[in-house]
Amino acid sequence: MSKNLLIILFIIIAVTLSGCTGSGSPKGTPVEVLRFDRANTNLDAKIVDVKFDRDDVRAGEIVTPQLFIANTGSEKITNETVEIEAKLKTLDDPLANIYLKTMSEEKKIRKIDPIYFENEIEPGTVKTVSAKFHTIKEMEKRSLAGTYEINVTLSINGQKIEARVIPIRLYPGEVREITPTPGPSTTPAPVQTTVIPNITQTVIPTPSPTPTPGPVVAATPTGKIIPTRVKSDQFAEPHLDIYAGDEVQWVNYNPDENYEIVEMDKKIPTKILKSRISHVFNTTGDYRFGAYYRNMRGKPSIQTITVRINASNPNN
Repeated sequence: MSKNLLIILFIIIAVTLSGCTGSGSPKGTPVEVLRFDRANTNLDAKIVDVKFDRDDVRAGEIVTPQLFIANTGSEKITNETVEIEAKLKTLDDPLANIYLKTMSEEKKIRKIDPIYFENEIEPGTVKTVSAKFHTIKEMEKRSLAGTYEINVTLSINGQKIEARVIPIRLYPGEVREITPTPGPSTTPAPVQTTVIPNITQTVIPTPSPTPTPGPVVAATPTGKIIPTRVKSDQFAEPHLDIYAGDEVQWVNYNPDENYEIVEMDKKIPTKILKSRISHVFNTTGDYRFGAYYRNMRGKPSIQTITVRINASNPNN
C-alpha cells in the first residue's frame, strides 16, 4: 500500500471516529454519499467532511459549508467546482407545510450557481474550500424555517467526483449579523454572486487604446448569448469574435456523446458538455478550446474565441 493512500486512510478514519462528519446536520441522520464514474481514473478525490459554520442557522441568514477535500488519486488537483442544491423537506408553519405537500419536487429545489476555486491539492494531501450562500427567510409572508437537504457536488479539474446529501435545519427567529471569530489566516471564501468569484473590476482609461494592452475585465455582463455548435465531434464554428461580457453557449448536436471542453491555456476550468453549457467571458484576450471525447484518436477539434472591449457599451 502506498504512503499517500495510508495518509488518506488515516485522515478518513480519524474524522469518522471523531463523529464530526456532516456536522450541522440533525443528530442520528445519515449523510448520503454519491460517487460518479471517472473518465480519468488517475484523477480522484474524496470529500472527507462537510462542516457548517454553526448549528443554529436561522431562515434568512447566510450558510457557509466548508468542504475538506482529500486528493486520493495520483494526479495533482488544480481546480475545484462546487455545486449546491437545497431541497425543502418540511416547514414549521402548519399551513405552509400543507401547501408544501401540493408542490412538485422540482419547485422544492433551489439551485445555486456553480462556485469555482483554483486550489492546488497534491496527491495524499487534504485542503478545504468554503462557499457562502443566502437562505430565504419567508415567502408570501410565511416563514421558511424547517428541514432541508443540501446536495453538495464536487468536481475536480473538470471531472465530477462525488456528491453528499446533508440534512440541515433552518430555525425561526430574527436574522442575525454573524461576525466571524478571528482565527488563522486562510484563503477568503468567495460570496455567491452572479459573477464568478475572485474576478475584480479593472478601471479602463479613457480614451481606451486599440488594441487593448493586456487583459481587461468587463464591469457587467452584456446579456448577449452567442450559440455555437459541437457537431460530429467538431466545433461547427472554429472561431468566434465577441465582446467582453458576452455569453457563449455550446450546444451538443451529438446526443450519444459527451465532450470535455478544455481551455488549452487553463484560463477557465474544463467544462463537461452533455446538452448545453455556457460561459460569460468577462476578461478580454484570446482563448483556445479543445473538444475531447471517449475513444478519441488524433488531435481534438480546436475553437478560438477572441474577446474584445466594446467601446460603445457604457458599462465597460
